[in-house]
Amino acid sequence: MLNSNYFYPSLSFLAALLLQIIPINGSIAYWRPQFLLLLVFYWLFYGRSKYGVGFAWMIGIILDMFAGEMFGRYAITFSLCAYFLILLSKRLHHFGIFHQAVLIFFMVLLNQLLVTSISLLYRADWSVALLMGSSLTSALIWPLLALVMNKIFSR
Repeated sequence: MLNSNYFYPSLSFLAALLLQIIPINGSIAYWRPQFLLLLVFYWLFYGRSKYGVGFAWMIGIILDMFAGEMFGRYAITFSLCAYFLILLSKRLHHFGIFHQAVLIFFMVLLNQLLVTSISLLYRADWSVALLMGSSLTSALIWPLLALVMNKIFSR
């Protein structure tokens, strides 16, 4: 029998990884939500005793392997964002779902700023649309993701 404590979270991360790495052409790629980061935030928020900064770092390393760019870039940014989310987690439980979405917007924006800052070390192009588009769509998806995941995992 499968251990549901790790099977369903692993299955959700596999689905998020597939959504994250599906190739998208054109300007719509700037608007792709950060699916893996949103799931890291979800599991950090609802499973504080099981998941932490090391967990976020591991998911970032997995994304680094699949992205094929600078190794460690997502691991560093995911772990820093996870650290800030853990610092704020006790306050977050008192927020409504839409206030959480505003916080998620700023956390994804922080992640995008950090990723872009690291990327500027080896290439000199960046875009405001990349920063804001992904943050905005991630914040818009957060309420739906949290409700669906809560329904699936009966929280």
